[in-house]
Amino acid sequence: MKWTAFVNLASGLLLSGSHAATASPLLLEARSTVLAHRAETTAVNATGGTYEAFRPGYLAGTWEVFKRGEYVDLAGTGYVRVRWEVEYWKGVGPMYEPTFDGVEGTFLLVAGGGGYQISDAPQGCPMGTGCVNFTGANEYGYSYPWDGYDPWHNMYYYLDGKVTITNHEAGGLYNVGVMAYSYNDIMTDINTAPGTSGNLIKYGYSYDPAEGSCPCSA
Repeated sequence: MKWTAFVNLASGLLLSGSHAATASPLLLEARSTVLAHRAETTAVNATGGTYEAFRPGYLAGTWEVFKRGEYVDLAGTGYVRVRWEVEYWKGVGPMYEPTFDGVEGTFLLVAGGGGYQISDAPQGCPMGTGCVNFTGANEYGYSYPWDGYDPWHNMYYYLDGKVTITNHEAGGLYNVGVMAYSYNDIMTDINTAPGTSGNLIKYGYSYDPAEGSCPCSA
């Protein structure tokens, strides 16, 4: 469904439904969906940029890319988490997602997690009331990805080389918090069972080596 239609038609729906009980990912049986474990040989670090450093109260991340034009240069061999926050309470409109430029070596999208994608119906609004999804609320209106992009709360990437991540917000405001991450921590996230609170709406998703819903095995 197109985003505009989704917002217009679904704005009056009441949120309801039940969710599976929380379970430890350590108890999950191996499934057909896997997440490839690539080399983690050199710590991923920032080598430059105009990012902000993390402070208490900020979106979780080491390198905060909050405003249009802000960027972080990364180098290393390992995994990276890019955490999304649609800041609709400060500005709504079309959303232009971050770019990943200047790639030297290998840079891959490998998984999505954090319990939800921005098109999902929240179990609790981040801000305001009557949220149909994570891009707006009754008091503020809604943002929408200009190209239908539907990121997970946590987007995971694998880097073996260099990449530059740049914020391109305009109209629909958002924040991304970037940090180095481990394979084991990604597996814990994407295998976390849905719950009835905390916006843990669904299991994560693997894109490496092929697309598939979790629970995932190594």
